[in-house]
Amino acid sequence: MAKQRGATDEQVAALTDFENGPFNEAQKWGLRCAGRIHVGAERVDDEFYAGLKRHYSDRQIIELTAVAAAFEFFTRFVDTLRIPTTPLPDQK
Repeated sequence: MAKQRGATDEQVAALTDFENGPFNEAQKWGLRCAGRIHVGAERVDDEFYAGLKRHYSDRQIIELTAVAAAFEFFTRFVDTLRIPTTPLPDQK
């Protein structure tokens, strides 16, 4: 999905170490935000939010939060109910 949205192969490969990967500062802040939401909403404190505001508008922060929270919801929902996921088709 990331590649469909414009991510490069290098960025996809570097996601687990995004701080040292080929991402600009705004992208790193977005990934940091998603990581903090994953741990707990309280991790997006006032200080972090101020840093996020240097790179994103209020509207963009709402979208970023909504997408990150939706992925958290779907993962927990599927895992809790033990719903089998559809494997991705072979990409050739």
